[in-house]
Amino acid sequence: MALSAARKTLEFVGEQDEISPLFTASITYYRGSVLVFTSGYAAKPTDVAALPCAGVVTGVYEGGIRDDAYAMGSTALRGRLKRGKVWLPFSGAAQTDVGLPFYLADDGTLTKTAGSKTLGFYALDFKAGFILLDLRACQKI
Repeated sequence: MALSAARKTLEFVGEQDEISPLFTASITYYRGSVLVFTSGYAAKPTDVAALPCAGVVTGVYEGGIRDDAYAMGSTALRGRLKRGKVWLPFSGAAQTDVGLPFYLADDGTLTKTAGSKTLGFYALDFKAGFILLDLRACQKI
């Protein structure tokens, strides 16, 4: 299901890294969506090989902007991302998913379908409706 609204609560596990890269301009960013790096910017994932994970959108941007659904203008701004272990929603998550590869879908959600993607994450754990991933551990799969 496409992410079209902010995820109000995310459960992080352990210490998190925070970074503040430039975000691609002219896109709406939802708190809780997962971004990748492309051409030096943090951006929404696309079905392209070898796009490394940037992190999870926190909803905090340069200039004191705080917004759960921020429509970035034509000028790229820096935004805050968290990187580390995080429980991300995945419909139908099961014990059998632990150890399997997951990929970032074009809409900022998770998928088990690689498509053209060559970088992904292995599920560390599951609970009803969620998969635990370490966003610092993006691997060639």
